[in-house]
Amino acid sequence: MKRRYKLLVTAFAALSLTACASDKGGKESTWGKIEEKGLLRVATPTTYQPTSYYNDKNQLVGYEVDMMKEVAKRLHIKVKFVETGFDQAFTSLDSGRVDVSLNNFDITKKRQAKYNMSIPYKYGVGGLIVRADGSSGISKKDLSDWKDKKAAGAEGTEYMKVAKKQGAKLVSYDNVSNDVYLNDVANGRTDFIPNDYPAQKLFVDFMKSKNPKLNVKMSEVQYNPTEQGIVMSKKDKTLLNKINKTLKAMKKDGSLKKISETYYGGQDLTKAFGKDKKLPLIDTKDVQ
Repeated sequence: MKRRYKLLVTAFAALSLTACASDKGGKESTWGKIEEKGLLRVATPTTYQPTSYYNDKNQLVGYEVDMMKEVAKRLHIKVKFVETGFDQAFTSLDSGRVDVSLNNFDITKKRQAKYNMSIPYKYGVGGLIVRADGSSGISKKDLSDWKDKKAAGAEGTEYMKVAKKQGAKLVSYDNVSNDVYLNDVANGRTDFIPNDYPAQKLFVDFMKSKNPKLNVKMSEVQYNPTEQGIVMSKKDKTLLNKINKTLKAMKKDGSLKKISETYYGGQDLTKAFGKDKKLPLIDTKDVQ
C-alpha cells in the first residue's frame, strides 16, 4: 500500500509540473507554437466601424485592429487578420484556424467557462438617442420612464431586450442605414434608440456636425456597463499571460488610450463606466 501511495503521489506531482510548464511556455504550448511561427492569427469582422473596417484607402483599420498590431509588435511577431463573421468567431478558434478572436465580445462567465479571455481592453455601457427638444420624454436614470415609449433597433439585440424588459414598444428594423434610425426619432416615428453609448455618441456627433438642426441628442442616461476581452483557446494560459502583460503595459503608458481616442472621437474607453455612480443593471435572461 505504501508503495502504491508513493507512485500515485509521484504521478500527481509529474502532472502538476507538466501543467506548470505548459503555462510557462515551451514549443508545444499555445504561445510556443505562435512564437516559433512568428505569426499571430486574429479573427476580426472587418465590417464594423470604428473597431474593424476598411478606410477610404482600402486599409484595414480600427480600434481592435490597431490594438492587435501594437500587441504583436511588442511580442516581436507578425499579425495576420482573418475576416470572420460573428457566427464563425468561436468556431474558428475551436478549429485552430485562428489564435485569437475579436468582435467587441463581452467578458461573461459563460464564455470564460469555455475560453480564455483577456483583461478588458475596452469598456462599454448602454446608452440611448432621444429627441433634442425633450419630447421623447425619457430622462430618468433608473429607466422607469421607458414604459410605452417606442424603442427603435434590430430585432433580438441585447439593447432591445432591455427596452422590452422596461415595458417599451419595440419598433424593429432590418438592414437599414443608421440615418434612418435617427430621422425616425427626430420626426417622432420612434422615441429613442437603445444601443452602445460610445458608438452612438460617435455617430450622433458626426451627424450633428453635418446637420446641426437634426432633432436628436445623446441622453445622459447610462445602464448595463460591460467589459470587452480578447478570446483565446483554453488549452493553456501561455498566450493569455503574454497578451495580458502587453495590454497592461499599453494601458500604463497611454498607448491604448490614444488608440481609443483616435477611433472614438476623443473618448477614452480604457476606463470602466459607472465607477463614480451606480448604474442600473437590467437582467434580460427571461426576455425572449
